[in-house]
Amino acid sequence: MSNKLKRAVVVVAALAVALTLASGALAASSKKHQAYSGAGAAVQGQVQAGAVANANQVRTVGKLPFTGLQLTLVVGAGLALLLTGGTLRRLSKNRA
Repeated sequence: MSNKLKRAVVVVAALAVALTLASGALAASSKKHQAYSGAGAAVQGQVQAGAVANANQVRTVGKLPFTGLQLTLVVGAGLALLLTGGTLRRLSKNRA
């Protein structure tokens, strides 16, 4: 490697380290009490009160909750990827 390339790599690495360390230092110096004052404290109290009230309720259902994910699409996409990979492999063997 040439001297200019080595110097550029060192500068970029030093800059990356400096930005990484600076972000932690800046995050640590923020004032946390400002973020948790005002309406946030009231909402936290309501959530905790609701959690205590709902802790005694137990729901038992015989099936898993529906997440909205259609597994047929995921399986179809996986099969399409497998077929594409197999086709590309077969085509590359013929030309090589």
